[in-house]
Amino acid sequence: MKRTRLRPMSKKREAASKEYTAKRSLFLQQRPACERCQRRPSRDVHHVEGRYNGAYLDASTWKAVCRACHDWIHQHPSDARASGWLK
Repeated sequence: MKRTRLRPMSKKREAASKEYTAKRSLFLQQRPACERCQRRPSRDVHHVEGRYNGAYLDASTWKAVCRACHDWIHQHPSDARASGWLK
């Protein structure tokens, strides 16, 4: 019996990943500065409502942030929640 390799990612997930990559690139081009500190260039997309159930494709819940601010958001969840950076 010939064995075939398992797909590392389903076709549906692969298509969603390609869509996310394209949307993310355009989103960061449109928002070159960090939305939190306004000083450093944005490099990350923060998902305010998480990345579950396709929410990661909903750009209305994204924030363009620098790495330092993104780390701060996740290291200080109660402060970030009070400031509207987390739901």
